[in-house]
Amino acid sequence: MTNDSVKKSKTATSVKGAGGVYKNLMAQFEKIWREAVRTTTGGMSKKSHFRYRDSMNNFLRFCAEKYHLQKIANIGEKHLRAYVDYRRQAGIAEKTLKNDLSAVRFFHQFTNSRNELPDNRALGIEKTLEGGKDRAWTDEEYQRMIEKAVELGRKDVVMAMKLARQVGLRVHECTRLTVGHIQNALRDGELEIKGKGGRVRRVPVRPEFRSELESLLEGHGSRNDEKIFVPPGEKTHTVIKSIQKFIQRHREEITERKITFHGLRHSYAREELAQRLERPERNNLQRNDLNRSAQLQVAELLGHGRPEVTKVYTGTGK
Repeated sequence: MTNDSVKKSKTATSVKGAGGVYKNLMAQFEKIWREAVRTTTGGMSKKSHFRYRDSMNNFLRFCAEKYHLQKIANIGEKHLRAYVDYRRQAGIAEKTLKNDLSAVRFFHQFTNSRNELPDNRALGIEKTLEGGKDRAWTDEEYQRMIEKAVELGRKDVVMAMKLARQVGLRVHECTRLTVGHIQNALRDGELEIKGKGGRVRRVPVRPEFRSELESLLEGHGSRNDEKIFVPPGEKTHTVIKSIQKFIQRHREEITERKITFHGLRHSYAREELAQRLERPERNNLQRNDLNRSAQLQVAELLGHGRPEVTKVYTGTGK
């Protein structure tokens, strides 16, 4: 047998072996997948489940081919670091890479593994999050878009924008709101929101925003589970796209910047942070660690748990 034949034989065996390893990993993953879906259904959308599944599928294929990984529970830091390098070399956007890593961490919690996976910052991804453009809306942009929505009879756009700007809601969080949520917020002074990954937070309702919440109940019945933004028979994703496309369609009339719905959360975060830094005593903040404490409070309002996230929204840097 020639040297070339030996090399081809080894390569073929390696590929075949990697294929067997991958099948073994996917058999393990099916059990993890079922448990993850069963545990998080209601807190995570079906679309998110399957998006995470696709990301995990790609990651496991990589681990099979590069490391011949035998057990998903053995996934550790070296596998994530190698995957980050591999995806970057392939020209994958950092945002997509972030989503891939989120998927791996999500399923990792259902493996009973003792390995602790590094966060994005430890993997060198934190700086890419902070280096983006200023996405916050100016007051003029906000008012002009509200006026445009009123002019065209888009009450849904008006109220979704106000919820993002005044309470910090994501657009999909707006579409989850029910009559019961609004009634409870008017009673308690706090709006309970289920955000990404089923994370629940309670956001104080500003006194001047109460009348806006009351107006959301107009035209709705007394059923607590009746959706505010999604009419019966309408698909949630259709409503979300309609709101987002309204802003995309009309933003050139408002500004030269490519403002998005999500940018309203940036405006909300900046205002909340500024208020805490100016009057820390109102929020029980200690001045000896004021910046980090204020950032953490705002991160919680946004539905995140790390103060570093507030820097992304407010553009305050390190």
